[in-house]
Amino acid sequence: MNKKQERKKIFKNRYALKTEELFQMRQKLQIEIRRQDREKFLVARHGICTSNTSSNIGLGEISLHNTSSISQQLYQLIEGLNSNCVEIQLISLSKFRKLLSRERIISIQEIIDNYAIPIFVQFLLSKNVDLRYEAAWILSNISTGSTEQIQVIINAGVLPIFTELLNKTTDMRLQNHILWALGNIAIDNPQFRELILREGNLGSSCQCILDANVQPCSVLRTMSWTLSSIYRGHIADSDWSQISSTFPILIQLINLKDDEILYNVCWALSYLGDNNHIEDVINLGVSPHLVNLMVHVNNEVQTAALHCVRSIVSGNDSQRQVIIDCGILTVLKSLLVSTKSSIRKDACFILSQITTGNIDQIEHVIHVGLISLAINLMVNSDFQTQRETCYAICNAIRRCYNRPELTICIVRQGCIQPLVNMLNYMDNDIICVVLKAINAILQLEKTLAVENNCKNQCTLLIEEIGGMDRITEFQNHENGEIRLLAYNIIDKYSAEEDEGYESELNQRFDLNGQNKQFNYQSSNSIDNVEIIGVKI
Repeated sequence: MNKKQERKKIFKNRYALKTEELFQMRQKLQIEIRRQDREKFLVARHGICTSNTSSNIGLGEISLHNTSSISQQLYQLIEGLNSNCVEIQLISLSKFRKLLSRERIISIQEIIDNYAIPIFVQFLLSKNVDLRYEAAWILSNISTGSTEQIQVIINAGVLPIFTELLNKTTDMRLQNHILWALGNIAIDNPQFRELILREGNLGSSCQCILDANVQPCSVLRTMSWTLSSIYRGHIADSDWSQISSTFPILIQLINLKDDEILYNVCWALSYLGDNNHIEDVINLGVSPHLVNLMVHVNNEVQTAALHCVRSIVSGNDSQRQVIIDCGILTVLKSLLVSTKSSIRKDACFILSQITTGNIDQIEHVIHVGLISLAINLMVNSDFQTQRETCYAICNAIRRCYNRPELTICIVRQGCIQPLVNMLNYMDNDIICVVLKAINAILQLEKTLAVENNCKNQCTLLIEEIGGMDRITEFQNHENGEIRLLAYNIIDKYSAEEDEGYESELNQRFDLNGQNKQFNYQSSNSIDNVEIIGVKI
């Protein structure tokens, strides 16, 4: 035996057992499994059912590891479903459910091809609670299939039966699987969701379940997920009355201290906001809850709340003001220094949306001290976060055009160097917003310089850090908007060297110290700042 064969022999005991020995071990294992399944069936049959055995011969021999063909197993199981013995029907349903959900031995399509779906639907109408429960479990698993497969169970008339059972049954197990099935169906196709909504009053059904379960439980968790599935995607006007009937449920659920429920409710509200129903979300009165959940200890709940608030602040000024009044700016101060990049990015996006608001909202942002935090992130963070903070700073600068003292405050906190650095990224959107912000700063400084018979200070600073050279290169950029912005800046604000001017610049505008954070609320308030000899 050569060295290669010796290595193979010792590798993970590859040849420790011979082929014949392995075969014998598998045979013994299969025999033992069959024996155990057979004994279980005989015990169940002896203790539960003593009649109608002739029509179900061989049912006990069906096992999860049976070596007979799948088609033979399905045939025997369907025979059991058609039995007149409730116990055998229950055993068959249980086997179907295990084969489908746990073991995945049979597929959804195989069940459909054997015409078993109508049988399961009929079992939902049974007087036996366990039969209804097993049938609902099977149908909830089938509802995870393809659109064509879900269409089969809809065609079998499952939706009106589900609606009726939700309104009548008090069995939490059954309610749980019906809600799972409805959520799976709704999330697959908007047309399916419309069918669910038009079958009955979902809000009334959910309210009955909620009234019976005031504490968090599995059925309420499933309900919250089902509602989030119902809200996902475009909502037609014809469905709005049915959708809005579930709003009181969301208000009650968001007050429950359960992470899974809160997570699902936040996503449900987020989907509403994404569907241009921001005002409806605000009218629910849940905004304070959402702001508080932005700092929830559970990361998934926190992320869902952030996405929901993102939808709201993307609205108009009055909608943003509702969130600001709930104290979101204070919350953002903690989120902007989070150790998680995804949290920081979402917080920066929210801040960038707020800085598109009115001047009073931007002034509030500056007062709280968010600008300095954003500038720091624009220097010391990943690109996605830098991108969002860049939008926040640039939006604030451009919106403050009629309030020069606010623009100067932003500049003094050290925004020019980071903005110029952002021009190095090959992102046309970022380049455009930065050029517009720089243009706004230079235009303000030029106006102040003319009024006070001085030179434009910021131009010299941007030239000193290489910004003007970079902007000059953009005059040959492939993007027409960028070319035009760069041309206008170079044409209007490009300055020549002037000895002795730099000292005057440093004394009057303190731009050499611009990277130091500026405390808006300190004694050096804007009300006391003198810019180029003019008190603002």
